[in-house]
Amino acid sequence: MRVFRSVLGDASTRLRRSPITSCGILAAVIAFAAVATVVNLHHQSTRDVTRGLTSLATILADQADRSLQAMELAQEEVIREFHEAHVTDAVTYAAAASGHNLHQELKTRIASLPQVNAITILDHRGKLLNFSRYWPIPEVDLSDRDYFQALASDPSLQRFVSQPVRNRGNGVWTIYVARKVSAPDGAFLGMILGAVELNYFEDLYRRIVPAEDYVIGVFRRDGVLLVRYPRRDDATGNVFPRSSATLLAAEGTPNGTMRLVSPIDGRDRVVAVQALNNYPMMLIVSRTAEAALAPFRQQAAAVIVSATLLAACLIGLSFSVARRLRDREHQGRADERSRAERESRRQHAAFGVALDNMAQGLCLFDDRRHLVIMNARFAELYTIPDHLRGQGVTAEAIRGYVASRLVAVRDGANLLVEPPGDKRAWTVAELDDGRAIDIVRAPVPGGGWVCTHEDITERRRAEEQLRFLAGHDALTALPNRRLFQETVERELAALAATEGEAALLCVDLDGFKQINDVFGHPAGDTLLIEVANRLRRKIGVRYAAARLGGDEFAVLATGLTSADAPGDAARALIDSLTASFQLDEARVDVGCSVGVAVFPRDGDTYTQLLKAADMALYRAKSEGKGTFSYFEPAMDSAARDRHQLARDLRAAIGTDQLQLHYQPQVEVAAGDVTGFEALLRWNHPIRGTIPPAQFIPLAEETGLILPLGEWVVRAACDEAAGWARPLGIAVNLSIAQFRQSDLPEFVRSVLAETGLDPRRLELEITESLFLEDTTRARRVLQNIKTHGVRIAIDDFGTGYSSLLTLQSFAFDRLKIDRTFIGQIGITHKGMTIVKAIIALGQSLGMPVIAEGIETQEQLAFLRDHRCTEMQGYLTGRPRPIESYRDIVMTAEEMA
Repeated sequence: MRVFRSVLGDASTRLRRSPITSCGILAAVIAFAAVATVVNLHHQSTRDVTRGLTSLATILADQADRSLQAMELAQEEVIREFHEAHVTDAVTYAAAASGHNLHQELKTRIASLPQVNAITILDHRGKLLNFSRYWPIPEVDLSDRDYFQALASDPSLQRFVSQPVRNRGNGVWTIYVARKVSAPDGAFLGMILGAVELNYFEDLYRRIVPAEDYVIGVFRRDGVLLVRYPRRDDATGNVFPRSSATLLAAEGTPNGTMRLVSPIDGRDRVVAVQALNNYPMMLIVSRTAEAALAPFRQQAAAVIVSATLLAACLIGLSFSVARRLRDREHQGRADERSRAERESRRQHAAFGVALDNMAQGLCLFDDRRHLVIMNARFAELYTIPDHLRGQGVTAEAIRGYVASRLVAVRDGANLLVEPPGDKRAWTVAELDDGRAIDIVRAPVPGGGWVCTHEDITERRRAEEQLRFLAGHDALTALPNRRLFQETVERELAALAATEGEAALLCVDLDGFKQINDVFGHPAGDTLLIEVANRLRRKIGVRYAAARLGGDEFAVLATGLTSADAPGDAARALIDSLTASFQLDEARVDVGCSVGVAVFPRDGDTYTQLLKAADMALYRAKSEGKGTFSYFEPAMDSAARDRHQLARDLRAAIGTDQLQLHYQPQVEVAAGDVTGFEALLRWNHPIRGTIPPAQFIPLAEETGLILPLGEWVVRAACDEAAGWARPLGIAVNLSIAQFRQSDLPEFVRSVLAETGLDPRRLELEITESLFLEDTTRARRVLQNIKTHGVRIAIDDFGTGYSSLLTLQSFAFDRLKIDRTFIGQIGITHKGMTIVKAIIALGQSLGMPVIAEGIETQEQLAFLRDHRCTEMQGYLTGRPRPIESYRDIVMTAEEMA
């Protein structure tokens, strides 16, 4: 602009000497200035585009790296558990890796990892040992997969990222991150796979992509395309040796920018590449050059058109002036000068329109620090008053006004309007209304400088949101497991230096599953959000809370002043979460149980404290819920003992360690045996006889109750089918068996296999089955009854007995619990309850059987009140069926 003003100032003098030559020189100067301006705009636009792409690529690469690391933390924890269990060979590895408790653990670990589809454990032959999605584990051989062959064949390779493949179950593109499991001597035992669904990243990129021309992708370093948004199904999984990621990786510089024609969509693109820190993968963010440089082209076009028009007018004007000077030099001189001035003003106005339509605010200052041009966008950004927008206003005056709007600026307010020196200068300013402004200043030839100001507020907010999501739970906004671990480890390091104490509290909601089942998952989500809000209100500055997954939360309490402080914190949490929650129009109660581990007494690392708090939480829930429990060293050994007992129970299924004992069921009036109840017994080869009260709950917890229950039904039916007398056989069913969709078909197949008359089989259930899903329970029971099988309510009179249960289904028999039978002759209330149940069965036409009969007085009471049947030690203890051969065989067979 200073060049324009200088040349125009001397125009009249040069026109007098040689109008055509002078205007030609002036046009050349205008063209040079226009070219210089366009080149400067191009450099600036390219720098802005690549800087924005690089910033977004860096954030997304870090997010992808953390997402994969979060999954690997779960894999590493499983490998660590194998090492702690002293897994040394393929046999012990298979036993440790195939347990149902590990299956439940895998499901829990990935509950808070939306990017993980499943975690799978393989043995050294590629056979599936455990799978977080299904139980029982299907028979699958994966030895032909690339990740298995790579880890099995290379002793030094510990991790492998597979090519993307379509998931056989849902068709989603998936990659597998495989971690090797080795014995202490280095022998290959197997591997742990983490299946990462790539549509997780596609959905994330779809939500944050700034414009339609953007492409976000992830490549392996060998050029295999893993993820691309927008998706191209014909591209995923293919190798692209000419992609930007592959080219930069080949050069040894995995981070950088370039411009090239995309080998995928064939479009000219500006690309930023950022390598993941911990994985052989590279993330790219690109824009089409057409869209990225569109603002530059608009500005360049405005400059070129304006300069061309100005030059053309000057050249035309020169010929006109020359002709008029020859003809009427004296008469037309004043008129030509006036016309030239009007034309110059018109072109200046056109150039101003172009500047005012730029996306960035722009100011141009001359070498005297005076304003030459300020476009409308700059004035709009800072609400510049009219008296500061005209030519000749000093830079200092503008600086003073703009600085009054600032909150913070990296290099000081003077950088807004001070000359940049010989090089470009860049800074970011924050305004008092919360906006962030990106400022670039560059020198111009001949002195002076130009500065551009761009509002980057929305871009910053998107980056902050990504950083927040990387460390927080998306539902409750509490810190997630990764951020909580970092916080705890930082606090523990500080406490170790000062010899302070802290407590880690694991919090688990009581009855949360029932809320989901009754009110639906949206109500469950609302409850979790309210729990998080209560935790925030309850904890102080010395506390930190997080959601670990599902309905499990954790709290770190520091600044403890007494030995009772951890317990006080636990009681405060229980009191806070025991109060009722409002879900739409319903009020619900859940409560919680808390496990407490104290630093450094119970562990000096995050992992040790979390494990200890988990064990304490298990104790609290087993003691009745709604309470808290401190960690005790004995819990660790008890947990290991319980784990070993579960492994022994799994190994015992199908062996002679498990036996059925039979207790006779007798008519009260006549004393005749009408049938037997089959009862499971376990004779451990080392521990001896283990009570059912000890191993049945363990079987229910680990999922072994399903194979155990099936074995009991099959063995009891097979035994009863061989009796000469058509006596009944009663078998208890667990709630877990009823959750199986194929239970009626299983019962039908056992009856067909053993040949037992269905009318002789009686299945005993508890009323708690009807609490979970009354409609489904009735449907399953009715389906079983269609085969002729009888259904009895076991332990009637305890727990959840109600007339509504009896009304909802036509049961074949009521069984009075031994708790009430034991009160006969002792308490009037117990005897009244027994009489009431017998009378209820008689009025409904439903036979009643009393269990736990041990005395003649109890027998006489049942006879007096016409109870139908009984069983107990008085008429026969549970024994092997050989002890009752005289009952099940006919007289002829006995002879």
